[in-house]
Amino acid sequence: MEVDLLEAMQTEILRALDEGLPLATFQKSWRANPRLAEWWGKREMTDPLTGEVKLVQLGSPRRLRTIYNANIRSARAAGQWERIERTKAAFPYLEYRTGPSEQHRPHHLAKAGTILPIDSPFWDDWMPPNGWGCKCWVRQVTKAEATRRGVSPEPDVPDRVVPNERTGDTRFIPLGIDPGWQRNPGKLRLQHMDMLLREKIENLPEAARKVALRDIATSWRVMRILRDGAPGKAPVAMLEPALTERLGARTSLIDVSSATIEKQRGRHPELTPEDYARLVDLLEKGKAIAQSETHLAFVEPASDLPWVAVLKRTLDGREVFLVSLYKSSSMRYISRLIERGEIWRE
Repeated sequence: MEVDLLEAMQTEILRALDEGLPLATFQKSWRANPRLAEWWGKREMTDPLTGEVKLVQLGSPRRLRTIYNANIRSARAAGQWERIERTKAAFPYLEYRTGPSEQHRPHHLAKAGTILPIDSPFWDDWMPPNGWGCKCWVRQVTKAEATRRGVSPEPDVPDRVVPNERTGDTRFIPLGIDPGWQRNPGKLRLQHMDMLLREKIENLPEAARKVALRDIATSWRVMRILRDGAPGKAPVAMLEPALTERLGARTSLIDVSSATIEKQRGRHPELTPEDYARLVDLLEKGKAIAQSETHLAFVEPASDLPWVAVLKRTLDGREVFLVSLYKSSSMRYISRLIERGEIWRE
């Protein structure tokens, strides 16, 4: 899937989650998006593995309903898990419950009534929903109730082998769970969409990557963090390989997080999403100045009052965050910044 299409899809999904849009409104909003309108009906597509041109079904009302339900249920489950973690001192157990469906999947029905501690490995895989259309849920239980009703033995959940006929890969998935649904949504599932976008950005040609990152910086995805203080992070720029290696980072993508935005609001309330979009050029053309082992500053070239961006990598190097972005008020400050640091790139 093209990265701009993926970003447009994520935007509509986030908007539906943030605003609590019903399915009909979500479908209407989706169809009104010019980019997503292209992803509709049947189209001839080239199979990337075989090169064969096929007529395939893309967007449809049924598919939109599936996308909507899957994301709403996953988001609710993730929110529930956050509450479970906050209140587990008072309610340290969970009970697996089936939903209102007329027919239940045998493996899901077999888990009904299972009571286990919140920290049980069972919930790493079996925190519902556990498949397409699954309406199972969990209920928190006090220690007294768990003792009275009896704590269940750890279930023996065998894996099944699920081959991917297109790629040749093989996955091991707990028996009874649909592929792709075998992870606790509060821990991993909501991050999967973000990981997919990051992978696509990193693999884009350089010109397309710059366009994609500028679009993300001014998108709903970042606006919800900048304007509404929504938790999370979003990629807004990328370091060149040489600077990534020298900084000791294991990723080239630069994230802006809700923590950074909260600080920026107090120090630089005048900043707009368009200002964050300038990071792509600033990191590509600006003077790079190392301030410490983990901090790297960039100064806009050929400007009387240049823009400055400061990055910080995490200690394990897995993430790099924008920690400050501002327009300098004096060249004296810039001179001190350069004198105190080590210039890595003019």
